[in-house]
Amino acid sequence: MDAFCVLHVDDDENIRALTALAFTLTGGGEVRSAASGSEALEVLATGCRPDLILLDVMMPDMDGPAVLTRVRALPAHRNTPVVFMTAQTQDHEIAGLMALGAAGVVIKPFDPMTLGQQVRALLDEHGR
Repeated sequence: MDAFCVLHVDDDENIRALTALAFTLTGGGEVRSAASGSEALEVLATGCRPDLILLDVMMPDMDGPAVLTRVRALPAHRNTPVVFMTAQTQDHEIAGLMALGAAGVVIKPFDPMTLGQQVRALLDEHGR
């Protein structure tokens, strides 16, 4: 399994730490973290080229769908797979996120031992 880079965007510090730990435990992935949509856009503006963006849906100031819209406006990230992370589990909610162009949805709470595998599978589906 080749190494990959993930940009994880979540306003909850504990979830950011758990996600970073999940990738450390399972190997293969490097995680860059951002505490807000604005911070994520700043990270991307520095030239960061993640293989995938893990994006929390519910955040203050700029929610996940708004961040996705802004990411898609950046030529270098127009095709970067974006996976939403959410506690919303109803089929219509997940379908709505997928309709926005998400590559997938990870349900919170997630299993730290399988998160890396989930992300790798999504990357493989998108030919990365």
